[in-house]
Amino acid sequence: MAQIELNEVNLSYFTMKQETEALRDINLSVEAGEFISIVGPSGCGKSTLLSLISGMYKPTQGKVLIDGQEVSGTSPKVGYMLQHDHLFEWRDILSNLMVGAEIRKMDRKKAERKALELMERYGLGGFAHHSPAQLSGGMRQRVALIRTLVTEPDILLLDEPFSALDYQTRITLADEIFKIIKDQGKTAVLVTHDISEAISMGDRVMVMSNRPSTISTIYSIQLGNGQDLTPWKKREADQYNNYFNEIWKELQGHVVSTG
Repeated sequence: MAQIELNEVNLSYFTMKQETEALRDINLSVEAGEFISIVGPSGCGKSTLLSLISGMYKPTQGKVLIDGQEVSGTSPKVGYMLQHDHLFEWRDILSNLMVGAEIRKMDRKKAERKALELMERYGLGGFAHHSPAQLSGGMRQRVALIRTLVTEPDILLLDEPFSALDYQTRITLADEIFKIIKDQGKTAVLVTHDISEAISMGDRVMVMSNRPSTISTIYSIQLGNGQDLTPWKKREADQYNNYFNEIWKELQGHVVSTG
């Protein structure tokens, strides 16, 4: 059974004057432990798709299922990581890591042990009582991911999590975040405008069309002849440029079709 399923999903926005169709006939199946990247033209509804999976939005038609159960609201099985880290500057790092656990009324001692274990494991062991202002942008995003992991979700939704960072930092952080997600055995869905990021991190790359948006193509990414490569090493693989060029041409076709 797929962990995430979208079956004939449509979503429209309604005002007093008109209906705006955002998504049309979305069908998608994501297996447990899979990493899916989503690219598409600006405003096509990539983030909206994440909101449907998270249960924050309800489809106008069709069904969204997690572990075979129809989504009817937000679920503890799903964690969300956004473009900005949204750390509270007046809390130290450990206190920031407890925010999700507090909202979900988890056992505090258990959650704190989990937070400290994850910090130690992923290079933040000495920063529990630092303030967010003392951390670099990449470290802050690692804290944001660990904050999400403390609540023990099965699925991670990543909405442009690296786009606010400089190029060198985002390349390094993509490797780190990818390793953490795979190490933790999570299912991940990444929304990004960066084709390189989508290819190097995803097991599959889903291309969305202009609104009303559909799934244009899904590319199965096979790089490195079965080797377990990091995102950076995948960029050096033989077939990488072929995937990049195909996806780039497809996206350009969607952009041209608007004019």
